[in-house]
Amino acid sequence: MINYDAALAEIHGILGKLSLNDKPSGIKNLQKYVGTNYHFYVLKNPTVQAVFKKGFSFSREPIPVQIEFYTQLWNESNCYEIMNLSLMYLAIYCKKHKDFEAFLLAKSFLFKIDNWAHSDFLSSIIGRHMIYAESNIYKELYTLNNAENFWERRAALVPLLFHLKSKKSNLTMNHFYDSINPRILDEAYYVQKAVGWLLREFGEKFPNELLSYLYQNAYQMSSIAFATATEKISSTNKEKLKLIRKEFKKLKKV
Repeated sequence: MINYDAALAEIHGILGKLSLNDKPSGIKNLQKYVGTNYHFYVLKNPTVQAVFKKGFSFSREPIPVQIEFYTQLWNESNCYEIMNLSLMYLAIYCKKHKDFEAFLLAKSFLFKIDNWAHSDFLSSIIGRHMIYAESNIYKELYTLNNAENFWERRAALVPLLFHLKSKKSNLTMNHFYDSINPRILDEAYYVQKAVGWLLREFGEKFPNELLSYLYQNAYQMSSIAFATATEKISSTNKEKLKLIRKEFKKLKKV
């Protein structure tokens, strides 16, 4: 068993020595960029990754013992970099435990998300894990589509983006439509970014289907989702879609 307080003090000691806390403006800028209220040591991600890779006094403890510690660390910490350490270990744990239970553990981390960086990291872990229990994990993600918390609604979409890139993905176009359609009018900025991002990557695999979807739905998409979704389509199609959106806006004013 890992002594939680001692281990936490060890981590704080290491990060504190590397900290750039003598530049308060840097803290504010980084917090604003990431969009979080969590405390920062103002360390670059490669620096935190190097700390994790080097390990701690408890890093040779058995995997079940470490994941229990890192889960508690995630649940109780209010430090951005320390929470990243928990996500790093969660990624390792999920690679070794290729089952639905590992996904459920990852899903339990959602309640602490308050920024896009942690959100994307956790979504990448979940999305890559989908190959081990695709149908059940998709159903679990789909239940998040109408969650009150917009970070959870975002998590209904972004993991699909990472899973989409897997050659082992068996999800059909309808799976993506069923996930995207309920969120196309979502008012949350980060959900709209997720809609556009997922559509853009969906178009890499299903280019004709993406165009068909855009011609049917571009008129009602937010500017955020539309701009992201159309990044990789031809300029000709993009201009036609912009015209459709423009004409629709005129009709709404009549």
